[in-house]
Amino acid sequence: MSEKRQKQTKPAILFGEKSVTQVGYIDDYIFACEIKGEDHIIYQKPRRPKYHLVIIVIEGHISLMINGERFEFSRNTYINLPTWADIYEIRYGEGFHAMVTATDKSLVEDIFRNRNPFPLDFKFRIDHGFGGDIIDRKDLDTLCSDIRNLIVSLSNKKHHFAKEINYAYFYILLTDMADMVWKRYNKQEPSHHTEMKRADTILKEFAELLTQNIKKETSVGFYAEKLCISRQYLALIVKERMRVTISTVLSSMRVEIAARMLRNPDLTI
Repeated sequence: MSEKRQKQTKPAILFGEKSVTQVGYIDDYIFACEIKGEDHIIYQKPRRPKYHLVIIVIEGHISLMINGERFEFSRNTYINLPTWADIYEIRYGEGFHAMVTATDKSLVEDIFRNRNPFPLDFKFRIDHGFGGDIIDRKDLDTLCSDIRNLIVSLSNKKHHFAKEINYAYFYILLTDMADMVWKRYNKQEPSHHTEMKRADTILKEFAELLTQNIKKETSVGFYAEKLCISRQYLALIVKERMRVTISTVLSSMRVEIAARMLRNPDLTI
């Protein structure tokens, strides 16, 4: 393989090169691609993504082994893989079709830190969740269109403001994802799934409590008591809505806070 070919395909290795098409990227910044077809990748050692991944599943089925647990996603779903997720295996069958973005974590943090109109529970889902369903076909088409625009833009290597314009395209993608989440979980009209609406309200309040208290309080019992529910019920809601355990959420937030503190030169180790 030529040096040029290696450089072109390097960002796509995580997904299996034979299934990846229409690649666009800026080194160590943003990567986007389209995946079509069948592949099965098993890593000798767990692969922790260098980038924050978003995968929009259009057709077919994908199975991932993440942090020692298997997750299944089918058509009309989105997958969100934070940089703390250890990937052991990826398998997708014939007919699989998805759009993918991979972004440096600092870019995601910059959007939420400096240009943050998004509801708090959306940031919580992006930072700590593994994805969910896309109910509306129009939303699916919008997200796929956003990523296709990003691929085209990333392929224009002569643009003098490439980083800035691709930042804008990724911001648009996040905005459309936030709109999708907002429409699904924050509508005020009555829902025929009363228990589902209550669970999403609890998840939103849990996200707010975490942001306010995680530096001092790391026990499930503390947050369950504040929410006036049992620890078991809180753990069940987090697992069902975010496809990740509550202990994983707590530990990943602690690691994130520690990493931010370590970057502060005024603090001692």
